[in-house]
Amino acid sequence: MSEQTKPIHIILGGTFDPLHFGHLRMAQEMLNQFPRAKVALMPAAYPPHRAQPGASPEQRIEMLQLVLSDVPQIQIDSRELEREAPSYSVVTLQEIRREIGDDCLIFLMGTDAFSKLDQWYQWRSLLDLTNILVIGRPSSGLPAEGTVAELYQQKAVENIKQLAEHAHGRVGFYQMPQLDISSTYIRGQIKCGKSPRFLLPSVILNYINLNHLYQD
Repeated sequence: MSEQTKPIHIILGGTFDPLHFGHLRMAQEMLNQFPRAKVALMPAAYPPHRAQPGASPEQRIEMLQLVLSDVPQIQIDSRELEREAPSYSVVTLQEIRREIGDDCLIFLMGTDAFSKLDQWYQWRSLLDLTNILVIGRPSSGLPAEGTVAELYQQKAVENIKQLAEHAHGRVGFYQMPQLDISSTYIRGQIKCGKSPRFLLPSVILNYINLNHLYQD
């Protein structure tokens, strides 16, 4: 099988607490760029660098299922929810690499996360397992100096479509149209009694209201 025809696996991780249109639009943007790809939304159970989720693992999976049940190219990967230990990306990527062989793997992260990549557990091993596609964020840019900046300069592709030619080992940058939506903002709106309508799918908002999530 040639590099051009190998399957492409794209991983979008996060707490999805709750899932919103920003997450969904990013997944669709990836399918627009890589039409052959399958995108997996991967909720983290115990993210080591963030506060613990407000919804339970089961509730976050249920919210994903409500939206994605009829979208076959966007899947749900719940493996990190099955761990009791903190969810380190390198461990997850090692598992996925064993499963997919030498297929192309692309791991998405925002510029804010990428700029702190050298703080991640076993961060230098990541590119031995996956490509990294950095998504531009309004609040941060690519690092200009330091070890992460050097990594980007050494491994960057000119066009993100070139990532499909590599199983792992390359870094790309994509400035997608921004939907300035965050789960933190949505939770804050709910907590103070305001409606987050039109920031997330109505089926998710109905689920939140039915289960009294994110309220005092």
